[in-house]
Amino acid sequence: MRTGISAVTEQAASGTAAHLDFYLDRGCVVVPCQRGQKKLRRGAGDWTVEDSRTRRDELTGNAAVRNGTGGLLVVDIDAKHGGSLDLMAERFPGSTMTRTIQTVSPGENGRLGAQLIYTLPDGFRIGSGRALVSNAEGAPMIEVAAFAMLPGSRARGSDGVMRTYTVVRDVSVNSATPELLAAVEGRTLVEVDDSDMPEMKPTEARQRLDALLAQIVAAGDGQRNSVFTRYALPVARLCDLLGEDPEHELTEAYEYSGGVDSSWVRSAVRSAIRRAGDGPIGWTHLGPLAAEELLIMRTRARLAAWPGKSGASDRRVFLALVDACMDFGRMETPLSTRKLAVRAGVTRETVEASLKRLQAAGRVETVKQGEFTMRRPFLRADDTTHILSPLLVRENNYLSNNEDGSSGEGVDPLHPVWSSPKTPEGLGLDGRHGQLLDLVCAGLTTARALADHVGSRQDSIKRTLDRLTEVYLLAEIDGRYVPADNVAELADRLALELGGVEVCAYREDQYRNEEQRWDEFRQWQKIRPRWDRLTGEQWWELPDGTRIEAQAPPAPVEPPALTDDEIAALQQEHDQQQSDERRRWEDEQLLLRQFGLPNELGML
Repeated sequence: MRTGISAVTEQAASGTAAHLDFYLDRGCVVVPCQRGQKKLRRGAGDWTVEDSRTRRDELTGNAAVRNGTGGLLVVDIDAKHGGSLDLMAERFPGSTMTRTIQTVSPGENGRLGAQLIYTLPDGFRIGSGRALVSNAEGAPMIEVAAFAMLPGSRARGSDGVMRTYTVVRDVSVNSATPELLAAVEGRTLVEVDDSDMPEMKPTEARQRLDALLAQIVAAGDGQRNSVFTRYALPVARLCDLLGEDPEHELTEAYEYSGGVDSSWVRSAVRSAIRRAGDGPIGWTHLGPLAAEELLIMRTRARLAAWPGKSGASDRRVFLALVDACMDFGRMETPLSTRKLAVRAGVTRETVEASLKRLQAAGRVETVKQGEFTMRRPFLRADDTTHILSPLLVRENNYLSNNEDGSSGEGVDPLHPVWSSPKTPEGLGLDGRHGQLLDLVCAGLTTARALADHVGSRQDSIKRTLDRLTEVYLLAEIDGRYVPADNVAELADRLALELGGVEVCAYREDQYRNEEQRWDEFRQWQKIRPRWDRLTGEQWWELPDGTRIEAQAPPAPVEPPALTDDEIAALQQEHDQQQSDERRRWEDEQLLLRQFGLPNELGML
């Protein structure tokens, strides 16, 4: 086998012809691309395996393989967005030793990107267009694209230089690791809406795509935007299936219909493309591998040490992120800090501080996607803080998970009881109490064992255990602690008696009202009044295309000049208003303190 420059020169000269057998013998769908480009040839997205074999002579130039066909998975490492083999090895250990193809776009350090090829289990289906790792701007560093270029194809990189896709590691194709499969699998289709047809032949998909585009083109004034919004998502999904460019197809159809609002259509197209990555219309949920990954992540987070004063708060916020992902069937969540605060049972300020620490520690990945911030909990391969000594783990594990992800025994780490406030009558219960109860249920039954695992002083751990014993959640027998038999029922009662439910309800009402006000403000910010310079007419156009006539804004008027006496009177009135507001605020905070609720005056 030739190596080095001679091998690369031979590959470039032969084009894709030398590599077709590798893909066609496995039953992959290989389609032709435009000369010198990565874009599929018009109509090539309709090709089947049989087309690829019978029309092999059309694949000797640039060609691409449909990802997931023939039992092959191609993972693209995009160097221009910061992707690298080192990042791949860090996020998915043991996954880089497989057949590797060098791509054509370099990163900031001059290194080119790569494609890693794996074999898939029988029956495994991938979600195309899925970003596995993204940078801070939301651009994919590691992704699974719908199509991947074959070695021997030539295209211009992001720097404008023409290069050839080249096999740089000619080894056997390894199987994808379980961690990689869980990330690729993501959401799977559970129940499909009858109005959508996710399983269709390419010819049927082409006919339906043309029909939907014709509907957009035929839409006239007053209904253009609503028709576009209705059909943009299925068009984007069909384009993904056929290998077409959804942005080009949708924008062209909008312009043919007479639309001139380029900024609106650009935003609508990006939204449709982003949503299309979630799969066909219908009820989707996490696949079994991804769901198992989140369950493991949740159990390990409950057993991890989480040392330091902020460790208990970070634990609750991380678990709230994992639970949100499990509830909504995703590997990431767009929940705001207010909604995460309600889930975690802490304040919004605590959530914001914890997210910064979790991100710095590599436990949470934060990515901006348009106006949303997506947060993905991350389980590091080298994180061993959850591992307990086998000699200390009891045979009866109270933290065993049911199929729905709930704990069979013990108390949920996000239970309202762990939000019980401190009062003159008691010390309250917080996240550290919940953590120690979990660890006792897992088998660390002595104060010394708990202190060694958490990394805290034994006397501090003893005080926390004494409080749990005081409220009968734990019992101490010969220096060892055991959970109460009815610990879950007891936690429900304590949450009511100690005020945990009341605090959570108060905080939920407060954050829900704040969230509603911000949603209304953002909604009206998006609706800009339009103005016809010729007629002088002004109107608002709602997202559904409805027009609301509006009056032209009045011309600005300069305020009249004020005398010194008038200025002094206004200043006195302003000072009086501030004094009244300060008095009302103090009365409100004093009332909250009397009821033992969170306030800014501090506890008695």
